[in-house]
Order: sequence, then C-alpha cells, then structure tokens
Amino acid sequence: MTTMVQFIVLKRQGKWVVQCNDLERFFSIQREAVDAAIRFANDSGKEGKPGSVLFQKSKTEFETIWTYGESPYPPQRSDLPATSGTPEPGQKRSAPPQAVRPSMSGSRPKRA
Repeated sequence: MTTMVQFIVLKRQGKWVVQCNDLERFFSIQREAVDAAIRFANDSGKEGKPGSVLFQKSKTEFETIWTYGESPYPPQRSDLPATSGTPEPGQKRSAPPQAVRPSMSGSRPKRA
C-alpha cells in the first residue's frame, strides 16, 4: 500500500499556510492556500505519490477535503467544504460582521 502524502492547510499568525514534509508555503487568502494544496496533492499523485489535503479546523481536529484519485480535479467550489472565517487553532470564532446600510442621503462628492 502506498503512503498518502498529506498537505495540511492551517492558519498561523494571520497567514494561511500549506505544509507538507519540508514544504511550507504562505498565502494571505484561505482559498488560495486550499487551491494550492489541492494542486500540490494532484501533482504528487501524478508522480506516483498520492496526496490528500487536510484542513485544520482546530488545534487537534483536521478534515480531509480532497484526495487524489477519489476527488475530482479541478474541484468544483461546491465540492469543497465552506471553510471561510475559520479561526486560528485555539482561537474562538468572532461574531459575524453586521450589515451596514448604504447612506440614502443621495449626496455625491463634487468633481474638481
């Protein structure tokens, strides 16, 4: 049986990180990190080393979100779990932002 190469997506110090063995790549946007991890896992699988992508949900909880040979590539957005707003491990989720109503004053800035 071939060992599965694990690409882990996690949040550290406000940045999204993809880790695998000696690989560590940083991203400012979560979706970019997830997309890169899936691409890395797919490329690894093409080289004969099947890969999977794990998303760190908490300090001790991980969710497999993509697996080479089982999941479609490229994945549809609807195939991936909604992971937006995931706090750093050990941090609590903050309340969702409140909607702001646009001003109805109708005033526009004057052009010079």
